[in-house]
Parts: sequence; C-alpha cells; structure tokens
Amino acid sequence: MKQSTGITVTLKAAVSVDGKIATGSGQSKWITGDVARRKAHQLRHENDAILVGINTVLTDDPELTVRSIEKGRSPVRIVLDSKARIPEQSRVFQNDGVPVIIITGNQAPSRSWPERGELKIIQAPEETPDILWVLSELKNFGLKSLLVEGGSLIHASFLKSNCVDHLALFMAPKIIGGQDSLSWCGNINVENVNDACQLDISSITPLGEDWFISASIK
Repeated sequence: MKQSTGITVTLKAAVSVDGKIATGSGQSKWITGDVARRKAHQLRHENDAILVGINTVLTDDPELTVRSIEKGRSPVRIVLDSKARIPEQSRVFQNDGVPVIIITGNQAPSRSWPERGELKIIQAPEETPDILWVLSELKNFGLKSLLVEGGSLIHASFLKSNCVDHLALFMAPKIIGGQDSLSWCGNINVENVNDACQLDISSITPLGEDWFISASIK
C-alpha cells in the first residue's frame, strides 16, 4: 500500500532498453542524448529537492544543479551517506547559495565538513537511514517534491518503502547487457510476478533518439 508522506516522490533514471544505467565497468556517460538531458534538467527545476546516494557521488561526482535552462532554479541537494564518506572536494559542495543536506547513519564517524552556510548534516537514529524517516525529516524543511536520481540501490530502497508517486524514465535505443552491469532499480527481488510494481503509464514521448516514459505508481 502506498505510504502517505506529504512529499511527492519521483524516481528518475536514464536507461538502455534492457534497463541498464551503467556498463559492467561502471561507465554511464552518456546513455541518453542532449535532448533527454535537457528534459532531465527541466525536472530538476520543477522539484523542490533532488536526492542521490553516496555511490552516485563517489562514481560520478555530480553537481546536482540545473543547467541548460534559462533562469532555471536549482533544487536543494540531498545525499544519503550512511558512513559519512563524501569527499570535501565533491562538486555537490560547490555553487554557494544552493542548500545541501547530508543524511548519515548513527554509526557514521565524526569528521570535518566544508564551511558553507547552506550545509545541513542530519544523523538518522539507525545505521542505515530509513526512507520514510528521511522523508519525514525533509518535510520539516518545507519540501513538497523530491526527485530521486539514484543510484540503483537508492531507487530500490524507495520502491520497497512504497513511497514513490511517479516514474520519469529516459530510455535510449541501446543494449548494454551483461550480468555485472547495473540495472536502474537494484535489488527489489520480486519473487512473484503478481507482486511486481505496477505502473500507470501516462505518456511516452520521443526526445531526439530517446524516449521519455512518464508513469505513476499504482
């Protein structure tokens, strides 16, 4: 049953037609083309906050800002980092004026953090922050919409918590294959087809050579 959290949650992923977000070596830039990436920045602009996991930061070092859009508004940037591993030089700490929230677990080691007024550190009451607890904390900041960009394990955690409202899937006409390549929704591990996450697809839109699939979670 869908959990009511007070925050509209959208999962966003850029995938190949076989559902992969990276090759077996971890290479992911770029699966989709320029037109799809501009649409992705539009989604960032439309949401109050954007969230990724620490593995995405360590692998891709994203800025998590809005580009390619005139007068685009960059959302609050949130990183789930249970063990406080995020490097001080990460690009997410750049761009003064854009708030950053780091959420750690209660076993994270003490450490120094970059000195910036827009940085908030929140420690969860458990070793791995519970997704519903995370959303309740974010609601206290007045956030009403959240774009979850991954990675794979983060997407799976949100789906398993039954708190996702929408799916924004950018699909490229490419096949990556491979047992070691990453799928976009990680370790959901559905054993019965009847228990699979059901989607209500609202639109499938061509974006250059790619497609944009917009859906709601039933």
